[in-house]
Amino acid sequence: MQKFYQRLKENQKERARCAFLVLHFGVLAVLLFLARPLLDTTAADREWSIHFLFPCLLACIILTTVVSFCRFAAEPDQKPKPRYVGWKQPILMLANAAYLFATLEFVTNSQFREMKWYYALLNIGVIFVLSIFVSLFLNSIRRAMIFMNIFYFCMSLVFYYVYLFRGEAFQLIDLYSIATAADVVGGYKFEITGEIVTSFITMMLVVRLWLQSREYRFARKTRNKILLRVAAAALMLGTYLAYMNLNWNAEFGVISDLWNPAKTYRQYGTTVGFTAVAKYMRLTPPDGYSKDEVTAIADTSEKETKTEDLRKDNADSVTPVNIIAIMNESWFDYRSVGDPQTSESYMPFLDSLTENIIKGHTLTCTKGGGTAKTEYEFLTGNSCKRFPGMVPYVSYFTHSQYSLVTTLKDQGYQAIAMHPNKATNWKRSTAYRFLDFDDFISIDQFSDTAKRYRGMISDQANYEKIVETYENKEPGSPFFLFDVTMQNHSGYTNRYFQADINCNGYDSDEADQYFSLLKLSDEAISYLIRYFQQVDEPTMIIMFGDHSPKLPDAFETWIAGDAYQNLSVEDQEKFYGTPFFIWTNYSMKSESNVWISTNYLSSYALSLTGLELTPYNEYLLDLREKMPALNHLGFLASDGTWYRWNDSDAPEEDLEYERQYECLQYNELIDKKDRDDSFFTISGEKDEE
Repeated sequence: MQKFYQRLKENQKERARCAFLVLHFGVLAVLLFLARPLLDTTAADREWSIHFLFPCLLACIILTTVVSFCRFAAEPDQKPKPRYVGWKQPILMLANAAYLFATLEFVTNSQFREMKWYYALLNIGVIFVLSIFVSLFLNSIRRAMIFMNIFYFCMSLVFYYVYLFRGEAFQLIDLYSIATAADVVGGYKFEITGEIVTSFITMMLVVRLWLQSREYRFARKTRNKILLRVAAAALMLGTYLAYMNLNWNAEFGVISDLWNPAKTYRQYGTTVGFTAVAKYMRLTPPDGYSKDEVTAIADTSEKETKTEDLRKDNADSVTPVNIIAIMNESWFDYRSVGDPQTSESYMPFLDSLTENIIKGHTLTCTKGGGTAKTEYEFLTGNSCKRFPGMVPYVSYFTHSQYSLVTTLKDQGYQAIAMHPNKATNWKRSTAYRFLDFDDFISIDQFSDTAKRYRGMISDQANYEKIVETYENKEPGSPFFLFDVTMQNHSGYTNRYFQADINCNGYDSDEADQYFSLLKLSDEAISYLIRYFQQVDEPTMIIMFGDHSPKLPDAFETWIAGDAYQNLSVEDQEKFYGTPFFIWTNYSMKSESNVWISTNYLSSYALSLTGLELTPYNEYLLDLREKMPALNHLGFLASDGTWYRWNDSDAPEEDLEYERQYECLQYNELIDKKDRDDSFFTISGEKDEE
């Protein structure tokens, strides 16, 4: 001990290190006492002793402090040289892998204790293998373990908050949309839980122990380090090929629910679930897909679709000079699910419209998030059923795409896209170029004085920009504008936004804020419709919601009368049915309570005009007669019955229709070389872009 004091007295660097140790553990102790209410809540929620977490963490801090200071006091003036890895280090790495597995599940998985023991071992094994790769590349056990502990803590926050805010699990594909996520993250409220505090404290303690551990390396000479990293890279490549091409997940009994990855994570562990779901990011051809199969489907469709009837019906229709399509962010009507019992109506203007309007619900493939999926369905006529967890804009747009845009431009329309946010969100700037829009109006073209709610451009300001763009076009020239609004984006916890509507019977500031935003949306719709009622040029306005909002699960249970997972497929589908309407400022037969899915919506709207349809539009309209609505959960049959895709009593004929539909979608989206251009265009000419 005397030597230790002498070291501190004579060496300023040693004093600084000692002060840092004191500060390190002092901060953790203070944090522990401040966070005690959170820890008590966590313990109670998990049915543990309410005094369990706090004393355990305090004991860990004290023990680690004693160990750290003992090591520091006994440490010689010169640090020992690094040693080669022996048999003890892999055991410590395996123990660290077990800790990382436990802390990740503790933060993110409420069903952690229900996991089968062999899946827990599988997760630990995967983390251990990852730790080996990191150790080989860094040529250091200590540095690798420090990295792994910090990395896994950060990932636990990512998994937790992504699910909290979006209602969907974080997936590998989300890395492509990180800029979009960063842009809207300010609208959410980050709540600190007892699990997060516990994980942070233990992570800091474990990192401290690794920092003071002895260095162990695999190689010392430069040549050996290079050979080590080459060997590690080769080993990683071999592991990746095995991961992608072997059916390892089935061998271990891991069944990936691609449309509900969170379920996979909870059942099999977050690490294993994440890797299992990521394996299916690649888009594979549907069963029976071939160029000849696509040609046969297209030929049969052109013979069977009621082309002449469509032409005849369209000949009597008014051809709109202006077509304005608006995808309204998080626009949803909970009256289709239950009785929200709000203090006042939140859609009074839309409810009042009865002339020249078709209203109903359009079935989407996403809930609580995933805006660009619904957008893709509307513009292309393809369904996102084949893209669980993936967004075509981000993953598959590498060449020109046929869509409503190309169909209208072939008939003389100017095509403009609008979105009052960053152009790079969901890679729209690239996607819109492949869709052949003439121009893209993003947030940069909106005035700094434009009205905002919660920092987002209001629907009113958005529609004023639409009017401004319309007034700047050449009078009489065909005009198509596709707009994606921003006002109602989640989350709904902004303390500066005054909610004017209350949800009676359910006490929730988030619900009150959301319904108040819907009322503002309705007022903006009133402005837009009243403006174009006075316009002489025939105008069609199409509006639909992209998905339901991300409100608390407890609210959804209250409004539906039961937890979502306990509902029938028909009642579950109601959470995917967003409002839509097609309105014209000229005479058109009105309808209400129409059920459709977003992949049909643009073809349906075109069928109400005198415009020419592509064979694919006609195919979709014919498919709609057989299957009026479909999404990833299931479909609505022509007799009004809802089915899941895997239901044993689902009509085989309908399942075959859907398989053929998938073949056509794959041909249009992916198979550029053998794409049947004549089926997706009016002119039939191949786009060489």
